[in-house]
Amino acid sequence: MRIPIGVLLAVAGGFQLGCSSPPSKPASAPASAQQPAAAVRITQFYATEPKLSPGDKELLCYGVENAKTVRLSPGSQELSAALSRCVEVDPKETTTYTLTAEGESGASTSKEVTVTMGSPRVKIVDVTVSSLTVKAGDAVSLCYNVRWAKSVAISPIGFHGGPSNHACTMVQPRKTTTYTVSAVGPSGDKDEQPVTVKVQ
Repeated sequence: MRIPIGVLLAVAGGFQLGCSSPPSKPASAPASAQQPAAAVRITQFYATEPKLSPGDKELLCYGVENAKTVRLSPGSQELSAALSRCVEVDPKETTTYTLTAEGESGASTSKEVTVTMGSPRVKIVDVTVSSLTVKAGDAVSLCYNVRWAKSVAISPIGFHGGPSNHACTMVQPRKTTTYTVSAVGPSGDKDEQPVTVKVQ
């Protein structure tokens, strides 16, 4: 059998008769553009007590979103990137605190809060009695220690003391009695502390 010359040439040239050429590979879709990083935000930053007396400590509360690092100054204290958290500070004078939050992109934002140091507030440190349980008519020593007081009173006995930080008086309860030490500060602020003596 003779094979036509045209068929031989087609096979030698690498062509397959009756078959179409393979489809070309589709071009790959372009990669989607990267989404921009969410903006870093300070959602809250405040002092629980905007005005303090000497010796008082303060709580600063804050919240951040999309933050990588959080810093509190003065002191450059590193804080956690929390949605809601409070930290304790101990200012010795009126101080402005700055909270700085930085995001993944390096962008940052800051907020400030000022804690004002005011005049001292009166404080009763302690109230003590020589005995908490006595017989009717027994004498009991009642003493107090205060700070920054302009005057001190003890009820119901009508005791009135001056600005001294420490004083004592004698009481003779006939029945179970609650004595209340009341101290008033220079600016009119007050502090009270009761103590009860039981009579058998």
